[in-house]
Amino acid sequence: MTNQHEDDRISAILKGVMVRVKREVIPPDTHVITKLSKRQQHRRWYRLLSVAAAAAIIAGMAATGVIRTNRPTTEHDGKIGSQRQSVPSYPVRFGNIRLVVKDLPAIAKKTSTISGSKVTSLHLPLISPNYSSIAFGARSVWVLEKAGGRPPTACGKLIKVNASSVTVSGSVGISLCPTAVAYGAGSVWVLSFQIGVSGYQLVRVDPITLRIRSTTTIDGGSGGVTPQGDTGAKYLFVTVDGNNVVTAVQGQTGSTELVEIDATTGTIIRSATIPSRYGPVSGLSANSSALWVGTWNGWVFSFNPKSGKLSNGRRLGTRVASLSASDSGVWVTVNLPVPANTNYPGLDTLRLDPMTGAIKQDTGLPMVWVATDGTSVWALSSAPPYLSATGLVGNINSITGGMNEQVELPVIGYNAPDTLGVHAGNAWVINDGAGTLTRVSP
Repeated sequence: MTNQHEDDRISAILKGVMVRVKREVIPPDTHVITKLSKRQQHRRWYRLLSVAAAAAIIAGMAATGVIRTNRPTTEHDGKIGSQRQSVPSYPVRFGNIRLVVKDLPAIAKKTSTISGSKVTSLHLPLISPNYSSIAFGARSVWVLEKAGGRPPTACGKLIKVNASSVTVSGSVGISLCPTAVAYGAGSVWVLSFQIGVSGYQLVRVDPITLRIRSTTTIDGGSGGVTPQGDTGAKYLFVTVDGNNVVTAVQGQTGSTELVEIDATTGTIIRSATIPSRYGPVSGLSANSSALWVGTWNGWVFSFNPKSGKLSNGRRLGTRVASLSASDSGVWVTVNLPVPANTNYPGLDTLRLDPMTGAIKQDTGLPMVWVATDGTSVWALSSAPPYLSATGLVGNINSITGGMNEQVELPVIGYNAPDTLGVHAGNAWVINDGAGTLTRVSP
């Protein structure tokens, strides 16, 4: 079959990536993945995700004829305020799954607006290769910043932001270019790499002193890491699973290497390979039951690093855009096919069972990013050309799937908000093009 990463030249840039200890994942018994057509490479993949998805989906529908959409209907958008509101929507059939995509601008009009006094922004020269560019812990928000220097100076910085005052409280230089950050096991973890430098580095930072405790090198092979153009960092993720840290890096053949590192010693425990037919990893998150993996080809799996096995595999859409796991639910956003001449972005927000990964709720909300802290759920809306909804941040009712409150953050041209995180009930949004970190409180 033809995978999207084979058409996207960015995904071919991480050549020679082979971790020291690895073994092939035992794949679940799944259906054959439908072929997707080629689409134009976009400089900012996540920011223009809905544009790229629309092109790929429409072409894929024409080529395969396997996926179809129905005429618009009227659906209830959960409980908004004290009344149930109805909005236009499109039923969508994807394989054996029946979902619905709702009219996001119509939902926004029927939803109360969060007061401007609850929105606080901080200007920083942030970088956000993917939505794994923000983390929370030690009463702080952890983000990544451009260093502006040249070798041998640090390529980037880890920035500590006070979660209460929304002010910078410290920083530490990262020698290679930081691409993803996570918090757990009492430390901040930064995954980094640099053009022409062999291997990846996982840097462990003390959240109080901001001293680097350890640096673990993940072998990149004799050829080193030599990306071209965009660094391809959109495929790099890091998360904390108990007392272990798991990183996702793309292999030479297009497969993804999941590397498990002991958080205490900083040593590599094991690694496993996700076959390239599932596409590169596009989401990585953990709850108490499993490590959850979303892929570029629309698959969601639970993954056991010790056994190297994927389980509970389900293809929920043409692409998993974001994934956030907690013990109350695994929230994902996926691309779905809808007519190109509508106000319905080809996206949907789903809540999965935190144990089995089965769909428990279809919200119908066409959002690009979703995040949860285990109690609160927030979503960030589509990118252009759906200008009426670009920059929309919504507080999602985890019971009804409706939108409780919403606010539209500033968008200047293509500089739209492109990273979302949730901490202590608040949404934190990065707009790296505009250089802002914004807290939105319910």
